[in-house]
Amino acid sequence: MNEAPWRPGQDGEAAGQRLAVELARAVVRAEKRLGRALDRRELARRLNVSASSVYAYLNGTTLPGTAVFDALLAELGVPGPEAGRLATLRDEADAARRLRPATARTHPRRAAAGPVVPRQLPLGHSVFVGRDAELARLDTVHASPGDPATGRAAVVVVEGTAGVGKSTLALHWAHRTQARFPDGQLYVDLRGFGADAVMGPGEALHGFLQALGVTPAAVPADTAVASGLLRTLLAGRRVLLLLDNARSTDQVRPLLPTDPGSVAVVTSRNRLDGLVVREGALRIALDVLPRYAARTLLERQLGAERLAEEPRAVDELVDLCARLPLALSVAAARTATAPVGSVGALVRELRRTRTPLDLFGTHDADVDLRTVFHGSYTLLPAPAARLFRLLGCHPGPEIDATACAGLIGAPEPPIALLDTLTAAHLVRQHAPGRYTVHDLLRVYAVELLDAGPPGERREGTERLLRHCLDTARLADHHLEPWRWRPTPGGPPRPTAAQPPLADKAAAATWFETELPALQAVIAQAAATDGLEHYAWELADACAVHLRRSGRRAQRAAVHALARDAADRAGDRVARATASRRLADALSRLHRTGEALRLLHETLRACRDLGDQEGVRQVRLSLVRVHDSCGATRRALPHARLALAMAERTDDPFALADGHTSVAQQWERLGEHTVALDHARRALDLYTRLGHLDGQAAILIGMGRAEQGLGRPAAAIRHYMVSLHLDRALGDRYREAHALEHLGDAHAALGRHEDAHALWEEALALFEDLHHPDAEPVRTKLRPPPDPDGRHPSPH
Repeated sequence: MNEAPWRPGQDGEAAGQRLAVELARAVVRAEKRLGRALDRRELARRLNVSASSVYAYLNGTTLPGTAVFDALLAELGVPGPEAGRLATLRDEADAARRLRPATARTHPRRAAAGPVVPRQLPLGHSVFVGRDAELARLDTVHASPGDPATGRAAVVVVEGTAGVGKSTLALHWAHRTQARFPDGQLYVDLRGFGADAVMGPGEALHGFLQALGVTPAAVPADTAVASGLLRTLLAGRRVLLLLDNARSTDQVRPLLPTDPGSVAVVTSRNRLDGLVVREGALRIALDVLPRYAARTLLERQLGAERLAEEPRAVDELVDLCARLPLALSVAAARTATAPVGSVGALVRELRRTRTPLDLFGTHDADVDLRTVFHGSYTLLPAPAARLFRLLGCHPGPEIDATACAGLIGAPEPPIALLDTLTAAHLVRQHAPGRYTVHDLLRVYAVELLDAGPPGERREGTERLLRHCLDTARLADHHLEPWRWRPTPGGPPRPTAAQPPLADKAAAATWFETELPALQAVIAQAAATDGLEHYAWELADACAVHLRRSGRRAQRAAVHALARDAADRAGDRVARATASRRLADALSRLHRTGEALRLLHETLRACRDLGDQEGVRQVRLSLVRVHDSCGATRRALPHARLALAMAERTDDPFALADGHTSVAQQWERLGEHTVALDHARRALDLYTRLGHLDGQAAILIGMGRAEQGLGRPAAAIRHYMVSLHLDRALGDRYREAHALEHLGDAHAALGRHEDAHALWEEALALFEDLHHPDAEPVRTKLRPPPDPDGRHPSPH
């Protein structure tokens, strides 16, 4: 019997569709038996027909001849009784085909019709910005759809957090490229995250098969068979399938084409690793918009003139919307019909409200931010949901895995839970072990905390603060091990839930990485009743690193928070310590008047408290402040009093600090021999104590005294040792001063080229620290003036 074209939709359609369904079942069984997809080209070779003929047989567009049909059934491994039934179906279809000429005369249009070409893409968003890189990646997939060598269709997964614009991107690209898919575009919303019941693959297959011309009665009830029929109908065709809002790989896999030429684009809030691993899908992960694109989105919706009237408010709105496209679009919709100045009004409202997500709410659930976020949250397992809620306790811009362990009270970093949250795109891992949550999701987490179990928020906050304090103390111990006082528990010890801080370098790196979060945590503790003590304790633990790293403004801010916390808690001793540390920081900022007022107030407070150690420490701080503004005559009495108090206690640390302070002031007054006597005693004490910081400081003073005595070579030896220690300690401010003094000593020896190089190195450090001490060094580097007083031109 000759082959004859058979087209769904013509007379005898039911018989032909039943035959296509049965063949699809046979293909599925053959693929299960082989453990792989059926190679249509190899099947065509065995049947001695073209590959296109095999595609036509399997999708029901061509009825094979009897001999070819029998051979096809044999290759598919169809058993005898079933092969007979299929042969009967083939004959029924053939009989219906013979009646087609008369039908064609009655219905010429139906007789000439080809395969159904679905056009299911919904309307895309009218405003599309950014995403150029992502569009380029999608274009590369389409440029060579599928892999002819393996016979696989192309699969792309577009994933990201709720409201980030996954569907918008997929639809924009689909509309832009639909002409390249002449055999149609299929679309389905799989309802993976909404309030409606999630769509099963069977329901989606039913819709796709009907769109391809299969009558409802002929759609197989078995999902595997329906999936095989879909693949059969798509064979040899170029079709785009957009599978939107998928929840899982299992929901998507039965809907995927296999034949090269078709492309499936899947969007999901979840990380569909299975499609990447097994189907070789291309993963495109969307983040929030870049700042320029977020502004452009608002401009397209509100107009450039409107934005130009409130540029600062627009910038702040971009931040308050976390650069999330859905939030930006909702904010634009709120202000589009409002009066001029409405952007600023919305910004002010967002700043002061306790429930900012209310302002991103709408009557439509699919664009209401809280509802959209809730759709992802409700799918989390209980332990992951608890961790997500507790992330609302962390005020910093990012958090590491060990802090998450502290947050939930776990002995080890909760990597599995974090992986669950990253897979759901509720948190983002931007570096190994480090995670971020965008601001609006953080707001949602805080709302969940407030509505959750009583006490959960406070308990989580206290666990986090305890973790931060324990880790900061451990890191601080590595920075200054010689300063640790014996305690019943001994020095801080690492725990399983802490980062590996084995030495000074690791401790300094940890402080550098965590400082933004630590500052936010200190502010949080300062404002929380009953937890204020964590603020000043954390500030103390951060003090050495802040001083050494030259972070003058941040140092002042941290100690100001500590003082405010002590005020709120009514702890006078803590307030005195925080005030003294704040005064030291203000002195480095050259805010001398404020620092002196604060120190004299603190001195009175320590006397009232009977805190002699506090008085001694304030004396040393007064020395530093007076010294910073050149008031040596005022500084020296405080230095001598501090030394006298230390001599009464016989504390070697206090004695060393006292001798250092006195030595520095005698050196400033030109009494270099007296200064060296005190300095040598201080150096001896610091050396016996292993106090590297103290050694580095006093060696600079000894170098200055030697220079004052006209011995620059001896000064250089002291400066070099100090420089080596400063670099080992990471004290950039003192390193810059050591370099400057080294340059001075070389200049005194006539080594002007060496001096110039050292001053340049010192200047670079001061400028990097944004420190005003750069100006005296810059002056040294200027060429000497001409005899007429003018500096020569650099040209």
